[in-house]
Amino acid sequence: MEKILEQALLSLRTNKNVLSVSMAIKGLSDLHYAVIDSEDKTSTTYGEVKPLGPAMALNLAPAVNRGNLRADDGVLFSDSAKGPTAVTLNTAYLEKEVEADVLGKEIDANGGITDSGDDDAPYIAIGGRALSARGGYEYFWIHRVKLAPAEENKQTQQETPTYQTPNLSGESIPRLHDKSEKYKMWDQDPTITETAIFDEWFNEVIDKNWAPTV
Repeated sequence: MEKILEQALLSLRTNKNVLSVSMAIKGLSDLHYAVIDSEDKTSTTYGEVKPLGPAMALNLAPAVNRGNLRADDGVLFSDSAKGPTAVTLNTAYLEKEVEADVLGKEIDANGGITDSGDDDAPYIAIGGRALSARGGYEYFWIHRVKLAPAEENKQTQQETPTYQTPNLSGESIPRLHDKSEKYKMWDQDPTITETAIFDEWFNEVIDKNWAPTV
């Protein structure tokens, strides 16, 4: 049985007719972010790409609303409309500079950070990579996300160590200028000829318009 499974995985990795779209994922690492500096209906400009924090979990839950038109005692038509995607992000820790960046907070002259009613989180892009069960990594960028602080827990130390880690929640919505929400690539995809894109993945926010520098 193990030999059969190994042969099946090898076939999936080498078959030139297989194009990876969705796959089994068994890891998450290298989370990065970039603040959207400006956006309108013609373009989106991002700031510097920076590390977000040691990755623990990233959950994307699209909202899909469905409607059916019933006639003659049955469903005649069915349609759906996609809403915002709920984003939940969990990291081992957040540096204060990152927290200030992604949640719209300020670091004061004393080096402290204040939660304020005036906090205004910017739209950001979130990128990273996830280890694939088929080998290699799936690289991704979520192009327009607004985060907010989630539940915060602190408790006294116990005999068995437990950890309370930062949780952020928010929504992903389409970019204004091209409606793009997410871009992903598998670094073992045999149809990808310009593999330099993976070297640049954490230097800039990648989308379908990426081209190598000449």
